[in-house]
Amino acid sequence: MPSGGFQPIDGGQQVVVRTAVTKTLVLSVFTAILGSFQFGYNIGVINAPQKIIEQSYNESYIIRNSPESHSIDVGLLRTLWSLSVAIFSIGGMVSSLGVGVVSQWLGRKRAMIVNNIFAFVGGTMMGLCQISQSYEMMILGRFVIGVYSGLASGLVPMYVGEISPTHLRGALGTLHQLSLVIGILVAQVLGLESFLGTNSRWPVLFWVTLIPAALQSVLLPFCPESPRFLYIVCEQEGHAKTSKWHSVYLPKGTLRS
Repeated sequence: MPSGGFQPIDGGQQVVVRTAVTKTLVLSVFTAILGSFQFGYNIGVINAPQKIIEQSYNESYIIRNSPESHSIDVGLLRTLWSLSVAIFSIGGMVSSLGVGVVSQWLGRKRAMIVNNIFAFVGGTMMGLCQISQSYEMMILGRFVIGVYSGLASGLVPMYVGEISPTHLRGALGTLHQLSLVIGILVAQVLGLESFLGTNSRWPVLFWVTLIPAALQSVLLPFCPESPRFLYIVCEQEGHAKTSKWHSVYLPKGTLRS
């Protein structure tokens, strides 16, 4: 049986669509799952350098109060650290509630492009927190990157599922989870002391956040919009068909019934 299955056409007939992977499909899926990688990376990035970041919080507290002041209270330090970790989930929880509205309003592709604004803002704030001697910037940056991750957790699988051929939809859908855990792994490895987990290099861990965001922002304009969004929401049947055939093609010998 052909891999693409039957799809309806005008006149009530059906066409057996033999689909294959195209360069556009590969580019689109790769570009989209950069958001999943970013999500996973920011889950794990703060764990490995915990002691170093806590030490930075303590130094910021002493400098901002007075050089002669005592170290930060243990309870306050623990509260600041817990907030730095937990507020990421709060940002994600808040933004994930709006995935449906944003995806319908802007479209899947445009929503991912706009979402990268949160990645740039959050990554910049976290990367500058040591220079600014501000643990508030780290906490706020974690919240903003959490907002990004909450939106990405819904937009990425939605977009990948809607541009994928039916017979590849399940396989390509798993790339969201795979990219997420790879992001966690990369964050843990880079956070080791032999890489970026040192007193002088730990802010670079958060600057790395900007790399996949910039790459995705550059590549997304070359990717097609979701055919489902174009057809159902925008009611642009012609554009929807064009977008669909960018992802798959009909080779010679296509069967009609």
